Amino acid sequence: MESILVIVGLVVVFVVILIINATRLKPSKVTDPLPPAEVFGDKKAVKRFRAMLRCKTVWPGDDPKADYSAFDEFLPTLKKLYPRVFDTLELTQINKYGIMLRWPGADPGAAPVVLMAHYDVVHAKPNDWKHDPFGAEIHDGRIYARGAVDTKCILAALLESIDHLLAKQHTPPRDVYLCSSNSEEDMGLTGNQLASYFSKKDITPCFVLDEGGAVIDNAPLGVPCELAAIGVAEKGFITAYCAVDSQGGHAATPASTDAPAKLVAALANVLKIPSPAKLSKPVEAMLKELAAHGGLGLKLVFGNLWIFRPLVLKIMKSKPETAAMVRTTYALTELQGSKSHNVIPKTAKATINVRVDPHETVKAAMKRLESGFAKAGIAIKDTHIVLKTPIDPSPVSPFKDEVFDYLRTVTQSVYPNAAIAPYVQSSCADARHFSLICPHTYRFAGFLFKEEQRSSIHGVDENLDVESYKRGVGFYIQLISHLDRLGGRP
Repeated sequence: MESILVIVGLVVVFVVILIINATRLKPSKVTDPLPPAEVFGDKKAVKRFRAMLRCKTVWPGDDPKADYSAFDEFLPTLKKLYPRVFDTLELTQINKYGIMLRWPGADPGAAPVVLMAHYDVVHAKPNDWKHDPFGAEIHDGRIYARGAVDTKCILAALLESIDHLLAKQHTPPRDVYLCSSNSEEDMGLTGNQLASYFSKKDITPCFVLDEGGAVIDNAPLGVPCELAAIGVAEKGFITAYCAVDSQGGHAATPASTDAPAKLVAALANVLKIPSPAKLSKPVEAMLKELAAHGGLGLKLVFGNLWIFRPLVLKIMKSKPETAAMVRTTYALTELQGSKSHNVIPKTAKATINVRVDPHETVKAAMKRLESGFAKAGIAIKDTHIVLKTPIDPSPVSPFKDEVFDYLRTVTQSVYPNAAIAPYVQSSCADARHFSLICPHTYRFAGFLFKEEQRSSIHGVDENLDVESYKRGVGFYIQLISHLDRLGGRP
């Protein structure tokens, strides 16, 4: 009888501990909130944004024979749209088409703020779109255009906010730089050269803010609120071009040693070999913040990760979107074999896009890829694997300090009902270059991007709500106008 009472007592204590930890999980509070934002974009701001979207700035690459007319015309277009900005701020062109504007602050010795947005966009096939991808037409309250979300909305909102504050004769307490790359989508040189400008001058920014996260309407875990996901790191990146050779021959006499067969077996292994799953600190913080806005069940689980961590990882791994948050991913994106249906090619090729989780390195991710080929009986020496721009994961920027708190404070003033949390960005941005020179490099667009709008990035019918754009302008006005909250020079 005593043993039963002991067991019951232990169970009761265990349950009490779970409940206490769950009740301690509360939404993060902004200790010194700003008044709610009152100034947003207007019809004229939307008109200027649409004019910018009509510029067909699809970067053609570094080809002397390419047509760069859209890029030659872009800066003059901006000068016409925002004469006050260009009359006041100092313009420096980086790598010919990169744009850097410096707004001198009251204290030139204070660490500056760097605000970023690339203006190049990916290609769009007009026949696939409901509306002209460079027409910037408004339908049902939405602006349809390539770059509406990725990321001319940020550049336009930054220029609008600076123009608004200049009209109010505002002077920032520290220098503010606006940096815009012309070749981010192509992983070109301009982003790196923008960061190098600061490095060569031995300038460490107070913080850098680029694209990445945003305010989203469908938070993970089924939490019924908006989520402002502020990127504090980004995954590493590898594009691996793989080729396997064989003798080739007629399709009537296939063999398991044919190049396509060997390659397919190797690729199957690569996709089957699971990379280890792990809750990084930013992802754990994001999930806890979301759970704090959810019901008791979520709070019980995420308030007690000391016991439920394996269960959480199992659930996260069950869906592609959440699995990508906890592990390195391998995506097969291109295949190439014979050009004839009855010919076995001598060479079969594949492209694998790898996104390296912050708890791993490019070297570890590549070792796993090579292991997949080895299990298919293909020695690495017999395989041609060429890597393009391998990039290790970025450092993780602080998300429990004054700078991150400032971003939270500004975000809450514009999106008062949103949960605000750090996260790890899966895609690459120019911010990766700045993360090597600035410990406080963040990735966040101050706009509400709905689920279908996020899925239209690089796809068809990219669009942004007019009201979302106007509200985003308000975010950047708040961001710049309250920089005095960051205190002195550091």
